[in-house]
Amino acid sequence: MELFIENINHTGEGVARHAGKVVFVAYAIPGETVRVELTEEKKHYCRGIVKDIITESPYRVEAKCPHYYHCGGCSFQHIEYKEQLLLKQKIVEDIFKRMAGVDSLIKPVIGMKEPWYYRNKVVWHLTQEVNSKKIGFYRFRSRQLVEIDHCPLLLPKLNKVSLLIKEMLSEVKVMNNSNNSYDSSVMIRQSNQQDGMMLIFNNCSVGEKLLRKLEGEVPSIYEQQEGKLKLLSGQKWIRQRAGQCLFYLGPHDFFQVNAEQNERLIDTIFHYLHLTGEEKVLDAYCGVGTFSLNVGRYSASVVGIDSNHLAIREAKRNALLNGLENCHFISGYCEEILPTIAIKEQFNRVIVDPPRAGLQEEVTSQLSSILPEILEYVSCNPATLSRDVKQFLANGYQLVEVQPIDMFPQTNNIENVVFILQMN
Repeated sequence: MELFIENINHTGEGVARHAGKVVFVAYAIPGETVRVELTEEKKHYCRGIVKDIITESPYRVEAKCPHYYHCGGCSFQHIEYKEQLLLKQKIVEDIFKRMAGVDSLIKPVIGMKEPWYYRNKVVWHLTQEVNSKKIGFYRFRSRQLVEIDHCPLLLPKLNKVSLLIKEMLSEVKVMNNSNNSYDSSVMIRQSNQQDGMMLIFNNCSVGEKLLRKLEGEVPSIYEQQEGKLKLLSGQKWIRQRAGQCLFYLGPHDFFQVNAEQNERLIDTIFHYLHLTGEEKVLDAYCGVGTFSLNVGRYSASVVGIDSNHLAIREAKRNALLNGLENCHFISGYCEEILPTIAIKEQFNRVIVDPPRAGLQEEVTSQLSSILPEILEYVSCNPATLSRDVKQFLANGYQLVEVQPIDMFPQTNNIENVVFILQMN
């Protein structure tokens, strides 16, 4: 069928309409007319793939990666980067308008000068076949593995170490997993500090020959079997700088995958907080303390909360590393801790950076009852973000603006910082 692409959705698919149904078309760009083959038909929508481009967008470019149309890890490589930023802004605008009734408060996306080779972390999946092993990424919406030689989103050294592993894949033993209860994978993380790199063989084991080779490149190597972690070689932690602070990172600690754009994120947080040095700040879902410690340098005190006790342990260690005695961290669920801590503390600044699922309604109400002058909400999921913002607005807060940051170029994902003020 022949379709005109009217819009783009949050997954990066082109949106068209045919016979009263919405049709989502992968790799189609708004403004194009395309010939489509349907791959999925539901009651209210269909999905399809482009078989031929009848009218091509002026923003269409050749994808940099030869695996792009098979891998599924990226969704925007076929679009000129400046247009990617405009489309992402429109995605955020559309979602906020539809879900929160908010219009025209979305700022232009903060992009990158060089939107390639930025990712500091990769997870390669492993499969064991009859006579061979494969390493790569899963195809989009499937468990089919696509072998990858080189990824143009990864930092160069990550590609170098990845290729070394692939060339010696016979040295990696994949655990038997007949019931598909777990994945075998290799995680590699690189920090922005000299020689900062960590590797974890998850549900697979590494041979001595490959281990010796890797020790020359990677200063921290772990093996994890059925949840049990073992340090095979080198140091327990690597260090990462973000903002004005250094951080210890362990095997399972979360950190932004784009160090350059993480600096823009921290700058945006500071811009909206309007710190004078007298503020008491709550950092909910604080992780290892990325925001807490940077903000702690310019505020009276910071309390961080996170349900991950290992992240809280590292946050406390990071506070000591940076000599910050005014930053305190509590392990537990926000909905359980907030009612108690709100009685003891009078926070006038709040930062929340929850998982993609967003905030529980109970937490949104609890945060509203704290009555902070300024609340900042950080999220990479515009849908749950706008849903929660709507509740804050109903609880007496005012949305000032939304600042999108392109933390994930070439993909459909977009980070957002929402600036919310208490209404007098």
